[in-house]
Amino acid sequence: MALNNEAVLTASKGYILTGAVNATEPTPAQIKAFSETTLPSGLTLLGHTSREDLPEFGFDGGDTETRGTWQNEALKEVVTDPAVEYVTFNLLQFDEEGLELYYSRANTDTGNGVYRASANTRTNERSLLIVVVDGGHKVGFFAPKVSIRREDAISLEVDNFGALPLRATILSPGGTGEPFAWIDEDVINPAVTP
Repeated sequence: MALNNEAVLTASKGYILTGAVNATEPTPAQIKAFSETTLPSGLTLLGHTSREDLPEFGFDGGDTETRGTWQNEALKEVVTDPAVEYVTFNLLQFDEEGLELYYSRANTDTGNGVYRASANTRTNERSLLIVVVDGGHKVGFFAPKVSIRREDAISLEVDNFGALPLRATILSPGGTGEPFAWIDEDVINPAVTP
């Protein structure tokens, strides 16, 4: 692997967007042209998120085991617990959408300035796009199907914004679709110009 200065990233600014499950994946050109007013079709900004606790990409599981035979004690490595990918982030907007995502419950008191949790839990399945901005360089992370739910307790502080900690678990989009993609036309397999 060669040194590639363009592939080094500082997450100085970023945006989280959601849309309907299996929304159209943004093109590399759309990520490059991204701005708060130039959003990919079918996706909307989720709102303000924490600058101190940036999105964190993680996984649960992924355990493997080495299995062998009498003739070869280390014949094969098998996955015994498949990895489940997720992204955590702190939403700072205590609005209807934020509360519905956090509690996984619809608001039963719409239009009255009140969020009243419904009795039934619901699944918050969406598409997820995270755009990381480093000066003029932009990188996108897109998952066509995630389930968003609360990750931790609501935190309140006197000298910082309150936060709704959320976890977006990446789900299989169905069919032959891939569960997620990193998008950056300048760094990831760039087009060759003759």
